[in-house]
Amino acid sequence: MKTCQASVEHTQPEGARVPERSDLVGRALAGDRSGSLLEQDVDEELRRQMLSYGYRHDPQTGLLNRQGFQGSLGELLQQQEEGDEVALIWIDLINLRREFFLWGWDGIDALVGHVASTLQDVVGSDALLGRCTGHSFQIAVPAAKFDREARNRIQSMIDALSPLLVRGTEIKLETAAGVAFFPSDTESAEELVRFASMAAMRGRVLKSNAVLAFQAGMNSLIVRDHQLEVEMTKGFDRGLVSLVYQPKIDLNSGMVLGVEALLRWKHPEWGVVAPSEFIPIAERSDLIQRVFDFSLEGALRDTRRWMELGIAPPVISVNASAANVRREDFLGRVRRFLKELPIAPIVLELEVTESLLFDDEEVFTTRMRQLREIGVRIAIDDFGTRYTGFNLLKQLPLETMKIDQCFIRGIHLSPDMRALCNTIVAMARQMRLRTVAEGIEEQGELEAMRQAGCEAGQGFLFQHPVTSEEFVDFLREWPARIPSFGFVSPCAPRDAEPLCGMA
Repeated sequence: MKTCQASVEHTQPEGARVPERSDLVGRALAGDRSGSLLEQDVDEELRRQMLSYGYRHDPQTGLLNRQGFQGSLGELLQQQEEGDEVALIWIDLINLRREFFLWGWDGIDALVGHVASTLQDVVGSDALLGRCTGHSFQIAVPAAKFDREARNRIQSMIDALSPLLVRGTEIKLETAAGVAFFPSDTESAEELVRFASMAAMRGRVLKSNAVLAFQAGMNSLIVRDHQLEVEMTKGFDRGLVSLVYQPKIDLNSGMVLGVEALLRWKHPEWGVVAPSEFIPIAERSDLIQRVFDFSLEGALRDTRRWMELGIAPPVISVNASAANVRREDFLGRVRRFLKELPIAPIVLELEVTESLLFDDEEVFTTRMRQLREIGVRIAIDDFGTRYTGFNLLKQLPLETMKIDQCFIRGIHLSPDMRALCNTIVAMARQMRLRTVAEGIEEQGELEAMRQAGCEAGQGFLFQHPVTSEEFVDFLREWPARIPSFGFVSPCAPRDAEPLCGMA
């Protein structure tokens, strides 16, 4: 892939489309003043054409704007004969905000100009090209949906978007692209653009570099996502969202080391909605802040209640999304809840996913250090699902590494997975991190992780997530259950010491 040298001073791309002059204006510019032609007529026609051009074209790139592209696309589709097919490609530039923070408007103008000129060079003379929003470009080109050469041509347009040099620094373009086909997907110009946009949005979620083709199911997914967002808001308002708790068990002694707060939502018609379905929707909206506030406040409140009963576990864990951690007021919210309830910060552990560290290292590092300064513990959740450098991990003020359940499931039956988990545990030990195995469901998995040196685990083998009141019952009954798992319990008989490992 070539690297394009570009100035941050944006210039109009070569080949930008301009309207043809009318005969009236052409004669006037040629000096023709014959007949009834008056100078004011020329001025009026020039003004009319300039207004028409401005209405239909993007002033920055000279490409068709949304109105101009949509009108031209409609005309193009009407001209197609039976059997002709047209592909509509939607290209989203997804790193403009970050580049704005680095380079300001000059950098953005250079980046957009670079994309516009590159696309003009590669789309071909039979293509219709437009910039319909500040961060998206659209291309209409003759192409058959099931023609491999046509699909390769479409992909090559995206692949041609090479990095840009701004003040000696290379900016790598991050794009998401989708394509919809006329008439296979729709015969409507408006729907064609909308469907291609849906496919591009799906590509953004999947972080795919390939141009994704629209599928009918994408439309229903968009509708479902919208319904979930609306209904979840109602769920919070109507008290249909709640917290459940799952204990973390010491794999050697069987003591309860802590508990994780998990969000549950029971819809009156749909029943229980899985977190894997509603959390991604919340993360794409302001709902994710409500999720975090509800989880943190509820978990700390229940912890206070357990403390009053004298049976609180040493640590309460709450999940924090990347969208939460990136907020400027994140630390302030944590401080406020700890002060209002109140709870000692050392009791609280925030679990953040490894993907946040991968996607935004600087923000992650800053927030983790701020949390540790006030005494809050930090755990990396779902470790192993993304690649994180050892050198970076050991510099962070972490307490715990949670090993994702995909590594735990069936580990006692897989020598390769056992070797991998042994390596992860050994790495954590070198960094002085506690390891927690997620999703332990079988006794064989427990034994394998204990042999690997993993300190703690959680999963259905020990306890399904339960309500706050049910968790109290679990804490009272757990000491009697410890021997059944093969733990060497340090606890006295139940009548002498009702709880094991409680603070």
